[in-house]
Amino acid sequence: MIIEMGINFVDTIVVRHNVERGTSSEDKPVLPAEFMGKQTSTINENRLKLAGDLMIMSAKGTKKIKLSELEKPTLPADFKGHYITSGRGTTRVKL
Repeated sequence: MIIEMGINFVDTIVVRHNVERGTSSEDKPVLPAEFMGKQTSTINENRLKLAGDLMIMSAKGTKKIKLSELEKPTLPADFKGHYITSGRGTTRVKL
């Protein structure tokens, strides 16, 4: 009988986690970070829909804006011709 096994290299990377106020530790595989993924953004949008139309304070707390009036940020389809700043805002590179 032949048994074939595959290795998922993501699961082979192990990280040591401290638990119980640092008195013990355990080794676990690395989990992918999904804080900027599409799933997280849809969860956040659903949470905002459940919250309703909130009033948000802005301009040092002197102005109120409804959540429904805020513009949603969008990325341009093409980044050609845009600039990226670096070096504490002193250097500018054109894409």
